[in-house]
Amino acid sequence: MKTNKTKKGFTLMELVVVLAILGILLAIIVPSWGYFLRRARERSANAKAKIVFNAAQTEITRISMKERPDLNLSKDSTADSQKRADAAARLYVGEGDFYFYWNSATDTAQKIDYSTNPPTTSSNTGNDISLARAINNINNNGEGFYKIYVKDYNVQAVVYSDFESGRYKGTYPKSIGTNQLIDSVEDDIRRETVYNCDLSQITLP
Repeated sequence: MKTNKTKKGFTLMELVVVLAILGILLAIIVPSWGYFLRRARERSANAKAKIVFNAAQTEITRISMKERPDLNLSKDSTADSQKRADAAARLYVGEGDFYFYWNSATDTAQKIDYSTNPPTTSSNTGNDISLARAINNINNNGEGFYKIYVKDYNVQAVVYSDFESGRYKGTYPKSIGTNQLIDSVEDDIRRETVYNCDLSQITLP
């Protein structure tokens, strides 16, 4: 007795249709997956930038209380000129703009002076180390890279990244990836190193 053992399989046309459907699905899913992955990493970095911001403000407030007598003396026009100069020289943060950078790869803390061209830095001085230690005690013992902008003893902005040249950066008080910054500013931040980021674009009005 003969049995019919006809084998059935996909026709060429069916395979082409299946592959076409898979291609369409991949074209939709891959870009969306990349977008959601980027958003998740940027949200995490934004949260870390906020931690650094708050820790820095706490320490900068402490420094301002310590520096207040010297600051007042440096501005006292009736005081001896040498005493005024000495008081001004003792100021670490002081009034005006103050920038600070932390590099976890080299455990380097730097105060950046943009009033010179090119900018000059102090590196791991006693004051730099003290400020970094105070922030890093809260920021997971100094992980990542961050840059802080302070004006008149008030922290204005922070940028943070797990890597110095990483595209996934976090910012505060205006957070990247939340429609608080225009696209061109966000693109600039993603392209730049943490050290070179322009923090004036992140501050509140």
